[in-house]
Amino acid sequence: MDHLCATGNQGMYISCRRAPEFRGERTRGFKRISRFHAYSKMPMDRMKAALLAALTCLVLMSNYSHAQQPANADAKAVAGAAAGQIADFFSEVGDQIYEDCIFELSQEQIEVQQALILAYIKAGAESSVARRLAVKQIQPPKVSAKCEQIRHLPKVIAPVVPDFQPPVIQKPTVAVVPPSKTVPPPVVVANKKTLPQWDCAPGVDYVTIQLNGYPRKLTGGEICNPFDDVVHEVPPNVQRFRLGYTIRTGRLFIISDDPGVRGQTITWAISGRDVCRNNPDPDCLATRAVGPLPPGEYSFGSDKGPRITWGPKTKRNVAGIYLTKLWNRDKFSPQQTAQILARGNIAIHERLKGEMSEACLGLEPKGWAYVASLIKEMRATGVSVYIDEPYPQVAENPPIVVASSFSLTSLFK
Repeated sequence: MDHLCATGNQGMYISCRRAPEFRGERTRGFKRISRFHAYSKMPMDRMKAALLAALTCLVLMSNYSHAQQPANADAKAVAGAAAGQIADFFSEVGDQIYEDCIFELSQEQIEVQQALILAYIKAGAESSVARRLAVKQIQPPKVSAKCEQIRHLPKVIAPVVPDFQPPVIQKPTVAVVPPSKTVPPPVVVANKKTLPQWDCAPGVDYVTIQLNGYPRKLTGGEICNPFDDVVHEVPPNVQRFRLGYTIRTGRLFIISDDPGVRGQTITWAISGRDVCRNNPDPDCLATRAVGPLPPGEYSFGSDKGPRITWGPKTKRNVAGIYLTKLWNRDKFSPQQTAQILARGNIAIHERLKGEMSEACLGLEPKGWAYVASLIKEMRATGVSVYIDEPYPQVAENPPIVVASSFSLTSLFK
């Protein structure tokens, strides 16, 4: 599975010590730490259990307070009021809140931020200026008003109770059996260059960082030529359709039997990173965690379970997709085919500032919100990925953002 695109569910983390609260950032390593982190990792299908656990904590606190007969009766009133506020908030918001709230930097953003500091210093900036500018440029996305509500929920302090030590159960020792399959030798793409349409335009100031062995140009902390966040809604009368995606252009569109909407653009998404961004070169397609998603037919997860789940590597919600049929096999050597089929699962998710996409489809915020709704409502039934544009008669040119306000002179202010 590609590093960024690993999907799956983390366990539920509920603590009776303190309700979630945003702490901001710590300077060492420029990582953002959030007390909301535990809640933000929670799969949406376990929301009710989480809320029940949280409210149970408050009830236990109240009962414990009665047993100990505290001198300060106001503490019980504060806890009760806080419990009511939390319950009222979640009854209004529901599980939708988890699709919007991203309170911390992703691992890739942390690495980009640190690499930016080194690049700015190399360009001549003082260390303090480089750190301040990189932290300012790479931040979590602006959250909605309801996410702000959950960020500022009151603290609820639980009483300290004696720890109960469960008996230690010795687990049987299981011998590790090495995998029988041999891993094919990796395909090398170090000699590849970014396609011209994704490179920084003339006159745009940028710095080059090194990330996981590949160069990446950034202007103001953002990649060169990102897609504009354009969304075209699917007509409401089109209830069931497949999503189509063109690797070479990044266009996401409708695949339907209805000729009136067939090929209509929905939005745009990055796939692949750095030298392999939206590059259908066979070596790129065969390179794990670098190349775009391979051409072919993809399905979503089981219809019985949620299609939108928490991706622990991406630190946000994702829609996992699974390759069921590889197309264009005649274009690939046996080695490339083996590498492509070994790449594992892929996902659709939101792209954050400074990020690219390790084989996933990385959409801008509005594009992700709308496409996620199509997937969640099961209007979108699968994904078909093409190397070249299958509907050139209706396809628009990619809406890339060429301009940048970043200036290298800002490094010396």
